[in-house]
Order: sequence, then C-alpha cells, then structure tokens
Amino acid sequence: MKTIFTFLLSLLFLTVNAQDQVFTHKADPGNSSFNVTYIDHPLLNGNPGANFILTHNLQVNGTQYNNKVSGTWYDGASWTVYNEDASNIVDGSAYNIYVPNGADLISVQADGTSYETVINDASINNNPNAILVYSTYYNPASVYNDNNYGFYYNTTTNRWYIYNEATATNAPANATFEILIGAGTGGATTFIHNVTSPISNYTIIDHPSLNGKPNAFPIVAHNWGSGGDPSNIILDTPIGVWYDGANWTIYTEDVSAMPLNARFNVYVADPALAVEDVEIEGFSMYPNPASDFVTIQAKDVISHISIYNILGQEVAQIKGDNTKMTIDISNYSSGSYFAKVQVGDAIKTVKLIKS
Repeated sequence: MKTIFTFLLSLLFLTVNAQDQVFTHKADPGNSSFNVTYIDHPLLNGNPGANFILTHNLQVNGTQYNNKVSGTWYDGASWTVYNEDASNIVDGSAYNIYVPNGADLISVQADGTSYETVINDASINNNPNAILVYSTYYNPASVYNDNNYGFYYNTTTNRWYIYNEATATNAPANATFEILIGAGTGGATTFIHNVTSPISNYTIIDHPSLNGKPNAFPIVAHNWGSGGDPSNIILDTPIGVWYDGANWTIYTEDVSAMPLNARFNVYVADPALAVEDVEIEGFSMYPNPASDFVTIQAKDVISHISIYNILGQEVAQIKGDNTKMTIDISNYSSGSYFAKVQVGDAIKTVKLIKS
C-alpha cells in the first residue's frame, strides 16, 4: 500500500544558508564524446553561471587511473569535464565535482609572460595561511591549458600565486583559473595536509572531516608553501584522491613516488550534501514534470528521501519503509528541485521539475 506524504510548506521552507555541495561524475561511452564528458546533475543543468572545481577520483564503481589534465567547460547546454590535451576522455575516469554556493570563488587569467600568475584579492593578500584550490576553465577565452599547477605564497609581495609546475613553461595567455580562496558561508571544512609518511605514490589523510566517510569526496590542490619551507617541492603530475576503506588518500596519476614533505590544500563540503550517484535497481520517478504528486519507487525499500531546491536548500526530509512513496508537491513553487533517494547503502540524486 503506497504511503502519501503531505507537507506543510510553512514548516518545510526554513531559512537556511546555501551551502557548497559535491558529487561524483564517472565518464562512460554514453556520456562522453572525444575529449569531453558531459555532466547531468541538477546542481549544474541549465545553470551556465554555476561553475565548479574538480578533483580526480580513482575509485567510483571501479578503479581507473587518469593521467590527464582536466578542465571545466560549459558548451552552451551542459557543463562538462574535458582533457586539456584534446585526447579522448578516459573511459571509467571519475571526478569529484565541487559546486560552490557560498564559498569565495574568483577567476584569474594568465597574461602569458610567466609561469606564474598573481592572485590579487584583498581577502587573501597578506595571509600565508589561506587555503586555495582550482580548476582550469575553458570558456572565457577558449584557451587549452595542458599544465599542472600549484600555489605558493610570496613573502616579499605578500601575495599568493598560481604557478605552472613545469616552471620553464609560461602559462598560456588568457588561460583562466577558477579558484576557491575561502570557505565563506559555504559550510566547507578546509585544512592543510602535509606528507609525513608517503607510501608508494600516495599519502593517507588523517582528518575527522574525512576519516570513515567514503562519501566525503574531497577537493585537493598542491601547495608549494613559501620560500624555505620543507614543502618547496615541484609536483608536475595530475593528482587525485581515493578512499581506501578507512581514509581518503591523495595519489599521483603518473604513479610517481609521493614526495616526503609535499603539502596539499583540502576542501571538504558538508557531508550531508555529498552524494555518490549510483544505480538503484528498479528505480523510477513519475510523473516528471509533476504538478501535484510524484511517485518514487525501487525494487527494495526506500529508507529516506531529501528534497532540495536549485540553491541547495533542503525543503523536505521523508523517512520511508516502503518500495513506493508518493509525495505531495502541490504547494511547491514551480521550478527545478532534486531528490536524494536512499535505498540501503545506495544513494541516487534525480532532478524533479515542479510544473
């Protein structure tokens, strides 16, 4: 017997701060073409102003190394991840996709005259303890940028710089970087990880925001530090993260040894909004778009559904004990939402349109 949940919207639409969110995307033949893999997720669909920061993830329903520099691109209809060297996307490669919604995100362009580019922003100037992560961004100038980058702090100018790890090569003119320079109101945890006990090509992160949390999906970037620091190490390789069953790790995609004393910046979104999209057997949601009621069903019992608006604000939480649940959305404002559905240990996020 299906259960009908009717919500009092005056209780559901609470005032909350928008928060950063993270999810995983895995490239496969159905969502990829040449050097591009297309992201289908309600946080980004139809939202050209969204942008995101990415980090490679070694293990999302399988293991796949990906020794490619990846960037972000909006093609006019969809957000994508693409290979900066224009080679075909690696089938099975996976990415942590971090969508800022409250964090401090800025754009910086290289002028093409140096391997380094100054990041001049009042919120991080004179702050050697700032924590930054980045993605290369194709759209503004249509510039490919097949280079690995890190950050360093210049104690003479009191400025942060993003630099090409291949220091003999200038960053391409007009190459654009999207850089997270602070957690802002996005609710993220940020910290520094220093490599003290490297193992082969990886380092284990020991931090309460990540330990025992396979769905945390961190974002990482290399931090050279300041002149004279033990962390003054060039790391000219793509890097990624993977969960070893207890801890998250950072690894080199080219399988080169992880250097002792290397330093990394780490961002971790609020784990309540971190979602690994997986297949749920027998899953369906109908009708969609819907004006009054929407039904969600699966082969096994649905234990929990959370509904968010496009800003990432949670508008409903429903506990379930059935394989079919019908939800009253008649009082929702028209527009896009997404439902985070849990069946056993599996979580799936689907877009819901209220007509």
